[in-house]
Amino acid sequence: MKKKKLIAGICAGLSVMMLMSGCMQGSSQSDGGSKETKLKWVMGGVGQLKDSELVWDQFNQKLKEHMPNTSVEFEVIPYADFAEKWRLMSASKEEVDLVWVGWMLNLYEEAQKGSLMALDELLPLATDLTSELPEYLFDLAKVNGKLYCVPNYQIMTQLPYGVKTQAELAEKYLDAEKVTETFNTQEPLTKEDYQVFDDYLAKLKENGELRKGVSKSFLYSILGRIEGLGQFEETVVANAVIDWRDPELKVYDKLTDFSDSMEYYEVAHDWYQKGYIRKDILSVQDVAADENKENGYVLWSHSVFKDDSEMMTKKYGFPILSVPTFQELYVPSTRPSSNTGISKTTKDAEASMKLLDLVNTKKGKDLYNMLVFGLEGTHYNKQSENKIEWLSSTAPGKGSDNAYGYDTWAIGNTFNAYETQFDAPDWNNYILHDVNEKAHLSPLIGFTLNTENIKLELAQYNAIMKEYDYVKLGTNSNYEELIAERNEKLKKAGSDKIVEEVRKQIEEWKQSR
Repeated sequence: MKKKKLIAGICAGLSVMMLMSGCMQGSSQSDGGSKETKLKWVMGGVGQLKDSELVWDQFNQKLKEHMPNTSVEFEVIPYADFAEKWRLMSASKEEVDLVWVGWMLNLYEEAQKGSLMALDELLPLATDLTSELPEYLFDLAKVNGKLYCVPNYQIMTQLPYGVKTQAELAEKYLDAEKVTETFNTQEPLTKEDYQVFDDYLAKLKENGELRKGVSKSFLYSILGRIEGLGQFEETVVANAVIDWRDPELKVYDKLTDFSDSMEYYEVAHDWYQKGYIRKDILSVQDVAADENKENGYVLWSHSVFKDDSEMMTKKYGFPILSVPTFQELYVPSTRPSSNTGISKTTKDAEASMKLLDLVNTKKGKDLYNMLVFGLEGTHYNKQSENKIEWLSSTAPGKGSDNAYGYDTWAIGNTFNAYETQFDAPDWNNYILHDVNEKAHLSPLIGFTLNTENIKLELAQYNAIMKEYDYVKLGTNSNYEELIAERNEKLKKAGSDKIVEEVRKQIEEWKQSR
């Protein structure tokens, strides 16, 4: 009997010891055990800066208030090098915990090859994350129904491109009210609608003020709205497009379903002949170099938000007029361009998820802002709870000569970011409530296109479109012949197959919902 009691006591003691050991190991991962957990976070950015180590050291000290015995090793890879560097890290199975999943990485391919963890089972550890971020955000980052990264919450709509020009010229020669009236419409645009710009350019030329003329961005973003479904067109892939207002998700072939394509080339070539498009446009390497310059292009295009004229004037040092040309905004179904995931090689998935939760929610706002802006008194001065004066001449993330500073959208939830002198007043609330929350959601959100069956066709399609891209610049009088030639090549390369595959997969997805 005594022997049995002794054995039972030993077993019980061993059980307790094993349980305690398990608890200790679990807590050492993220919750205050004695063992230090060191996570590795691979980010995109301008590279390591002069004060990066100083800031990261302070970050790790601050992190212990939220995650005791946990620290982070950072590696910032320049955006241009990120895809290739991540490919090598992934292939060699290098230990990485958090990884930035930017626009140059294909989320579907990363999920298929197993470089990222599915996060669904880890989400219960991030209750603030799921309560503070909108539900559709997670749908955007799913592949085959599983979540593979967390989008860095920012402007989620398509960019509302508008017209930009020198304010002094617009005041004399441009009918800005007519531009707004003509382009803020749900009606299809025609070449006649662009007469307002033709009149402006003609007056500029007549008065010797044409300067560099019309930029490529204007041709693509503003004149480009004459084609297809205009501002209501959402590209699924290549020539397969939908009308994002259509809940039935009819798929159109952009090459054959619209008869207005030639109007774009007609206007572009007319402007080239009149001298509105610079004669050396085909040889210009950086076509955006002469935008936002007083003696540069007189018509260019980029996103236009509130107070844009004032902000651009302040930023570039001369009066700029920004005219909005979008009436409706929508959140497209395509994966956001900036996300953060957990690598399949992580040594501590739970701690990684908790860190991801922190930098995307209000409870970790201090940590997130430290990673973006650095240290108070050294890199910025605080003016109010959410407003700072950034102590460099260029915004964070915009220059490798800054002592510190990274892009808000490359790290976490931008709506927890401080506002700086480079932002319009009350910028975060404006984008969150007046842009994101009022935008339409694409009916395709949650759909993931599997391109495996059309991989060759897509590669050929992209190569042919690139070959004929120059025609959009208006330099060729035989544009009809060239576009017909291009479309015939695209058809032979399988453009019909691309559209049919998209239609098939969308129908299957609709049936499965």
